[in-house]
This record gives sequence, C-alpha cells and structure tokens, in this order.
Amino acid sequence: MTRFAIGLTLLSAALVPTSALAGKCDALVAQAGTAQGAELVAAYGKLLACDQTEAKAAYVDFMKNSGDAETLVDLSVLAIDKKVYAEVWNSLDKIKEYSARDKVAKGVGEACGDHPEVVTFLKGAYFGLRDIQLGKWADAYVACDNDEVVGFIKSKVVEPPARSFDEKYNIVLKIWTEKKRKDALADFSTAAVAAAGNGGPFSSILDSMDQAVQPTELGADITEEDRKALEQALVGIAGQVQPEFSKQVADKLFNAGAEEAAASLLPKIYPDRVQAGGGLLYGVAAVESCDKEAVIHYATVTEPAKRWSVVSDLEGPARQFKARLKCTASDPWPVLATPEPVMDDKAVEAWAAELEAEWASKVPDVKLRAEKGLSLD
Repeated sequence: MTRFAIGLTLLSAALVPTSALAGKCDALVAQAGTAQGAELVAAYGKLLACDQTEAKAAYVDFMKNSGDAETLVDLSVLAIDKKVYAEVWNSLDKIKEYSARDKVAKGVGEACGDHPEVVTFLKGAYFGLRDIQLGKWADAYVACDNDEVVGFIKSKVVEPPARSFDEKYNIVLKIWTEKKRKDALADFSTAAVAAAGNGGPFSSILDSMDQAVQPTELGADITEEDRKALEQALVGIAGQVQPEFSKQVADKLFNAGAEEAAASLLPKIYPDRVQAGGGLLYGVAAVESCDKEAVIHYATVTEPAKRWSVVSDLEGPARQFKARLKCTASDPWPVLATPEPVMDDKAVEAWAAELEAEWASKVPDVKLRAEKGLSLD
C-alpha cells in the first residue's frame, strides 16, 4: 500500500462518526446481567477479547451477578490471567458475605500453581493494597504453594519494619502463622532478633509465635512437642537480644507455664545483678505485728535462677525468724520479697527501709531487724 493510500485510509477512519465506533462490545457487556455460572465466565472471556478497557469497566457488574463463590473464583482467575489486577484486588469489598470472601481468596490462591499471573497478582497486592484490603486476601497467600510467593512472604516476615506497630506486617505474620504453624517458629525467631535491633514489632512477633503452636481443633490442648518447640525458640531469642527484650520473652514463657525456662533468663535480664557464684540475690521480710508494734525481720536470699518468683518458697523460712515482741500476732506474719533480683546487701537494706516507712504509717512503733541470710536451692 502506498503512503497516499495509507493516509487516505487513516483519514477515512477519522471521519467515521464516534457513535458508529461506540458499543462494539455492548452485547457482551449486557450478559453480565443475564448469564450465569460457566456462561457468565465465558461471556467475560469474550468481552476481554473484544475490548479489555470495557472488560475492566464491566468487571464489577460481572462479579456482582456471578451468583456463587465458585463462579467468582473462575471469573477472578480469568481476569487475572488477562492482567486485570486492580479490579480483582478491590473486588472482595463488593462481596457482602465474609465466608464467600474467604472462599474466593482461597480459590484464587489455589490457582497460583497453574496460573502464573496469579503469582504476579499476589505479589503486586502486597504493594498495591492498603492494609485492610490486603488482609482480605490473606487466605490466598495461605492457599498458594508457589515457591515464588512463599519465598516472597517469608522475606517479608524475616525483615520486620523499623517501627513497633505495623498493620501490614501483622497481616504477613498472620499469613505465615496459618501457613506454616509450628514450622514458622524459626522464621519468627529470626524476625524477633531483627525487630529487637531495629525497633520493630517485637511483641507482635512473640504473639505470633504463641499462635503458631496453638491447636487448630476447637477445644484441643497444645501438644507437649509444640510447647517444647515454642519454649526452645523463645529461649533462643532471649540469648540474642538486649535485656529489656529478654524480659518480654521471659514474661511470655511464664504466662505459657514455662516458669523454669522463664527463670533461666533472669541472669540475662539482670546481668549486673548476677552474684559471684552465678546465682541471684533477693531480699525477704516477715512482719511481726501486734498491740501497735511491729518488727520487720529482713534478710538476704541467694537463689540459683530457678524461680521466676521466690516469695512462695520463702514464706516458711521467713516465719521461722525468732519473735521479738512480747505480744503474739493473731495472724501468720506477712512475708514479702523484692520483686526482682538486687545487686547487693545495701539494696536489701534500702528496700527494708522502704518497708519500715510504709509500716510506720500504720503502726506507731516499727523496728527493723536484720536476720541471718537464707539460701534457696
């Protein structure tokens, strides 16, 4: 064709009225309101082939009339295959039933093995969606076993953001928890150490570790194997982070019933309070009180970092201190202990002085009496 002929053809096309060019896919668009099931999906496929711009604009109409989750999954995957990403990303907001949303997200995720564009769709959703919207697609990431997607989510887990709270990161933690369960502990451990170093969401990661070992069956108890795995992972984290983070780990262990493991972290939490023999030092006091008089018997206590709290093991020995008042107390002596290890004897004396001041507001005559130190095995 000559240049003149080409120019004439283009001029002729330009002179065709707009109304004659418009609506070339109207019949297919109209099927959004009439077709059902596989026919609806087939109609949308034809619309994509006819005009992708019109297909994108009509996607919401097709999905709203899909009728069931299975059809919507097929419709979504078809659209994703043709790179209609944004419209599908935002589609879950249009589904009223939460259970249907979950089915669609899961179905799309399961398609990632046979549909490469679903991989691109899921990775892009992390960057393209706000936190709440991304959370609605969490089941898709859990259901997708494609190595690229799995590796992508793992990379986000082990590289926590440098802020104490991040909703998108919490979604990633949730995905990894549901996908890997106990096997997520190693990655969460890596993430926790990183978060302790960059001011990241350390507490959120510890919470996810706890969730990772919880049974999925309603009413079931955590297995001993999983409990031990969590305990070992937490202790491992505590050995790599600063004391204030070790304290959070110890609290988590104690609340999980692993008191001995929690206590084993006390030297890490209070490194400046470890005694020469490797144990810890506490203060104990038993208050003898009657007839407006009180004697606060106090002593130092050495303990080998086996107990998260020492007071229960000190009640008996502390009440054996020799009574000093002529009257006899009608109730067992109250026994108190320093809430945490102390550095030395002077710290115990200062704590006892605080107790004396406190009791002086209740009893006119209060005395301190230093007793021989105690030792717990």
